[in-house]
Amino acid sequence: MTSDSSCQQSTVASTDRYAAEPGLLVEDNVLVQQSLQHALEVLGFPTKIAADGNQAIEMLRHEPFRFVLMDVQMPGISGIDALAIIRHLDGANSDVPVAIMSGNESESAAATAAGADEFMIKPISVQTLGETVRQLIARCRREHAN
Repeated sequence: MTSDSSCQQSTVASTDRYAAEPGLLVEDNVLVQQSLQHALEVLGFPTKIAADGNQAIEMLRHEPFRFVLMDVQMPGISGIDALAIIRHLDGANSDVPVAIMSGNESESAAATAAGADEFMIKPISVQTLGETVRQLIARCRREHAN
């Protein structure tokens, strides 16, 4: 982890700034994007969308995010491969809290090995989505509360 993580910067700066940073939803299926983004908005978590792992990596290189929810199966680079690259980025988002989403529970071990903080099995209920995002944010705050 880097000492200039987005979690740490946000916590140190202020709770308001932290809350203002959006989440990043990385999903290639437009219907799933819309459904999850709507649920996140209703739960109080503003979210931007990346359609694939490459777009997510580029977005994470240029702006801070509060959390990332990333699908595994996407065109181009998989969510797990994108996560491995994200964990090696220089800058604020190298340790952004990430939950990997998949319809296949067997991908959990690979997600954890790549640096995922959480793993969610699709389909995802609104309750599970909210609980997972709250856990990601709480973990971020606890790790950088000093």
